[in-house]
Amino acid sequence: MEDNTEEEKQNYLRENILEKGYDAEDFVSYLTIKKGDDGVNLNNWSLEELKSLVQEYILAHPQGGNIQINPTIQQNINSTQVQNQLPIQNLNMSMNQNMNIDNGINNNLNVGMDNNFINNNINNEIINNNGMIQYGQNSDDFNQQNEPTDIYGITSLESVSCSIYEKSELCKFDNIKIEMTIGEKVPGTFFSKAYTTYIIVTSPANFNVRRRYSDFEWLRQVLINLYSSNVIPPIPKKNKIGGDRFDELFLDKRLRTLEKFLNLLLADPIIRDSQILYDFLSIEEDSKFNNRKKYYNNYKLPMNLCDFKSPNGKLNITINEEVEIFYQNIKDNTEINQDLLTKLNTNIKQLSLDMTNIFNRMDEIAKICDELFINSIKYYDINEIKVSYCQLKDMFKNWSTTLKKECVLLNVNIREYFKYSKNLFRSMKEMLNIVDFHKQAYYKSKRNLITKKEELFKRSDVSKWDLGPNKNISIVSLLKDKNVALPKMLYSETKAVNNMKQVYGYYLNRATGEFERIRKLIGLGHKQNISENSKKQITIISELFKNISDIAVCSQKYDIKNIEKDIEKDLNMGDNEKQQQQQ
Repeated sequence: MEDNTEEEKQNYLRENILEKGYDAEDFVSYLTIKKGDDGVNLNNWSLEELKSLVQEYILAHPQGGNIQINPTIQQNINSTQVQNQLPIQNLNMSMNQNMNIDNGINNNLNVGMDNNFINNNINNEIINNNGMIQYGQNSDDFNQQNEPTDIYGITSLESVSCSIYEKSELCKFDNIKIEMTIGEKVPGTFFSKAYTTYIIVTSPANFNVRRRYSDFEWLRQVLINLYSSNVIPPIPKKNKIGGDRFDELFLDKRLRTLEKFLNLLLADPIIRDSQILYDFLSIEEDSKFNNRKKYYNNYKLPMNLCDFKSPNGKLNITINEEVEIFYQNIKDNTEINQDLLTKLNTNIKQLSLDMTNIFNRMDEIAKICDELFINSIKYYDINEIKVSYCQLKDMFKNWSTTLKKECVLLNVNIREYFKYSKNLFRSMKEMLNIVDFHKQAYYKSKRNLITKKEELFKRSDVSKWDLGPNKNISIVSLLKDKNVALPKMLYSETKAVNNMKQVYGYYLNRATGEFERIRKLIGLGHKQNISENSKKQITIISELFKNISDIAVCSQKYDIKNIEKDIEKDLNMGDNEKQQQQQ
């Protein structure tokens, strides 16, 4: 309970002092004025007291919170546009509730927007009585007058033009590889708990930076926001459940997963060349990096599909039966693979426990054989009996040592690998859920539009037709020919449906492309993983075979007399110790 209270205080102070640009040391000094030396201890303040003092401090320092940003950075903030983002103004805050996304890695899937974005842009949308959303009227590219349409005015385009995105400095390097090591434990402060840093080395760019776990958390969430049409790899869970979160084995396991996360980002051709990844890997100064984080947090989403960027200046928005069948196969495949990989990991975990029980039992047998050998010395058994006990002890010891190595191989190189593969399919499901949302929104709005147009034409009430730029067309001719009237009526709503179709088409095609990319990555990963594990297992088995062979053919290596002397010496030492204790 105390930890939660302390964390709540630290979060409040970070949000209202650090993130608003006030000087941390000056604020702590301000607290010492209020309570003397006891003021530097966070436990001496209640949360309510801190809230009151923060307000007093802010009133006393009205200019203290102005964050000074480098003019060059400020210019970039004003001029740079978001890369590769989608127009998803039709999302609302109920989306996450309806989608029921089971992330398991990051439960806060914002799908590229937040409350502020919705509130800032809601005026650019018109929600009609049927629940359809009409986008802002900023894009002339989506005027349906010159586009191929069906009888209801719904377009059948296969692509739309867009800008080509700019690449970061990372594009100058080939065969980029990231290696990570555990850095240092940073003690807790007035504003945060103690944490561990990780050293990230990027070759051949020679970048060397330190990041904490929360930085990786931030990076993944921002990438989800800015690149919602890409599969963003998973990261490990935030907290260790029970035990010490600074435990070396726990940190090492987390490090391997974070390293895999970054290398998978480099395998994505779009994110690899993005400025945000370049900044994450290259900026060494904490203050500069924190300013860049604020910069990316303030990114604004473009309002129309044509405002987005791609590698070739085209966005594929094709929707046909073949593409949708392929997409459904992707969904089924993802669901099945995730379930099977979950079962695989469960069984590997159980196998590891079974193997641990076995080598513990072998250690116990080796111990008993050692005791049998000692007992045979006491009663002067023949040498062959003594040798057999030594041989059995060594044999079971070798088997136990081998199984321990196999267990490490199983847990680190196989179980963790396939667990990450399972979580990668979960990340794929994040994107598929977004596609499904747009699919449902488009087809529902399309059905409503068709029904409404048919009913309006039957009633011949042209006052509700909303002809838009077609209002100068002869109403008589429209009333006579349904095929002419239907595509022209309800202009704004038809335009909104076409925009929704294009957004859905873009996500649909991105999903199929991303699935192919991820499938190839997993295939290459499987091949490499199995190859490496096979080589390690061959080495382990070869060592075991050699040791057992030596035991079988080299009985002469046991010099029983010397072993007996050593054991008798140990026994005598033990008796002397007992006598001393008794005295």
